[in-house]
Amino acid sequence: MKIEGKTYILDFDGKTLTMSGKISVMPEEYRKMDEFFEKVIQSVSESRKDENGTAELIVDLRELIFLNSSGIKTLCVSLVMEADEVEGFGMKILCSRSLDWQVDAMPAFEDLMDNLEIVFE
Repeated sequence: MKIEGKTYILDFDGKTLTMSGKISVMPEEYRKMDEFFEKVIQSVSESRKDENGTAELIVDLRELIFLNSSGIKTLCVSLVMEADEVEGFGMKILCSRSLDWQVDAMPAFEDLMDNLEIVFE
């Protein structure tokens, strides 16, 4: 599954959700992302259960250069908080130390989901 905008790409390969480019778009674009994240969560929760009955999604933000406050809210509410509602769902978010917005914003996400790991590279 993939969404491509003028300045960004969201790509899900069944295991990893990769977000790249710059996201600062109109509200209707965020609605598309909401729907996309819902499909990703559903796909992972249905097909990626391990021997312990848990499902894990890897979210790779290392190439996402910019995400405005509306995008951070969408990522927070539509992906992380929705995934937290699914029993046995875990998430690992890969971030870049060289991107200030990630260094500033992403550690706060750990308070939103019990089974969330933020990894800075």
